[in-house]
Amino acid sequence: MGHLEKTTSLLYSILEKNYRDFRIYSNASKHCKRLLFRNFLIKVAHQKKSFSKRIEQEIESLENQNNIKGEGKINLRREWKNIPGPVLPVFRIEKDGIIKECYRRERQNIGLYQNLLSRISLGEIREMLLFQKHSVQLTLQEIEGFGLNIYEDLEEENGEGEKKYLGI
Repeated sequence: MGHLEKTTSLLYSILEKNYRDFRIYSNASKHCKRLLFRNFLIKVAHQKKSFSKRIEQEIESLENQNNIKGEGKINLRREWKNIPGPVLPVFRIEKDGIIKECYRRERQNIGLYQNLLSRISLGEIREMLLFQKHSVQLTLQEIEGFGLNIYEDLEEENGEGEKKYLGI
């Protein structure tokens, strides 16, 4: 697998994650009762949609570069487009479960972006990924600014009464 093919397959992985997050957040915003959280989820869903469009453009650009070089068309599966419907996690709305799930997902996304940045060396794509990673970090800061208890008690699990961030 050539350099462009590896980069394209890595971009497909983040595209799939952003696309699923978009569908989950947009659907969750329809069921959220608190206006503050609903507006936040709508904003994050639009952010994920714009990330997906930008990544699609970069993938298309890489595929065109690959065709110009004469290496043939990249035949990668586009499974992310064939997702039948969002598998929504079960939220505990009365305990702000939607926002806690958003926090957990965005923490995972930070790790995924960090992993991609360590593997991709193309300048424009790295710049795009850095921008998206920074936007996700700002989203995490906004969630922390809500003043929610984004910690989980571990008393039931280990009896020590420690607290940790969700998703770590």
